[in-house]
Amino acid sequence: MRYRLRYDAVFYDFDGTLADTVPMIVKTFQAAFQEITGEKKDEAFLLSTIGLPLWDAFSAYDSDTQKALFDAYQKYNARFLVTEVAEFPGIREGLESVRKLSVLQGIVTSKRQETADITIKQFGLEKFFDICVYRDDTKVHKPNPEPIFRAMEMAQITDASRVLYVGDSVHDLRCANRAGADSAAVLWTYMPKEELQAEKPTYWLKTLGDISCILTDSEL
Repeated sequence: MRYRLRYDAVFYDFDGTLADTVPMIVKTFQAAFQEITGEKKDEAFLLSTIGLPLWDAFSAYDSDTQKALFDAYQKYNARFLVTEVAEFPGIREGLESVRKLSVLQGIVTSKRQETADITIKQFGLEKFFDICVYRDDTKVHKPNPEPIFRAMEMAQITDASRVLYVGDSVHDLRCANRAGADSAAVLWTYMPKEELQAEKPTYWLKTLGDISCILTDSEL
């Protein structure tokens, strides 16, 4: 059966959307803050920074402390990354269902390519993605729309309304809204759902497999 597809491309955030990295990220943050400042940070604050470039999480400190926190985070992240990241249920099946519809898929993340690629390859997800936009690929980052614009450029898409961006944070939804793309918020998010609801996502996903229904305008 041939469908008239609603979107030409689906782009995904990475942390907390495709990979269950959030507990590891929070643990890494806490280790870095404990080592450099002796503080234990409020988890709600740490969650609010996920989706932004790492440097921004330390912006309240002077430049020397900011650099020390950044370096400590990288140290602990390298230690925890391979052993403390999980794959959300249904991710592989959802990506496969979209691939069968011949819809372009890509990652748009504020994560560095070096660390994102470790997890992508660990779970064998690289075959699903036609393009990837990492923190290294744009000068400005989410919630600025530039990362989505960069992905569109790579995909040779000029109409943002033909793009669906899937994410787990307000930064993802704002990025999509500012780009003029539709957005899908994932219900497996660790973020406060009322904050995501305030951003008026186009869709909520119970599983990643819901995307294939959205693409074909089928009943969820």
